[in-house]
Amino acid sequence: MTSAGSNRGTGRGDGAPRRKRAPSSAGPPRYPIRPEEWNRIARALKAVAHPTRLQILDLLEGGECNVGEIVNTLGTKNAVSSQQLGLMRDRGVLMARREGNHVYYRVANPHLVEVVHCIRRSCRMNKEDP
Repeated sequence: MTSAGSNRGTGRGDGAPRRKRAPSSAGPPRYPIRPEEWNRIARALKAVAHPTRLQILDLLEGGECNVGEIVNTLGTKNAVSSQQLGLMRDRGVLMARREGNHVYYRVANPHLVEVVHCIRRSCRMNKEDP
């Protein structure tokens, strides 16, 4: 019989020693990230962290659209879409070009689209069935 103090420090409570984690070879090499970079990452995520902005990003992944096409496809009001588009453009998520009276938007940062796809897959995996 072991004493109560013999499992101290193992974290498991079964007396087995802790195993060290092997470094992951699946991902990119790890390197220290400066606080300014964490701030840029947070701003990029905040730039798409709204249901309407996510829908816009999803729509524009298929190619550029003008504001009218975006409004019609999403069923939003012009003012709402324009506000969201402007925010995303200002944050570097989208690029815009003017052609006559129309403004066309397209994805400026395809890596952010990949991140959203990863989050979407993660949410599907974690979804609890009713």
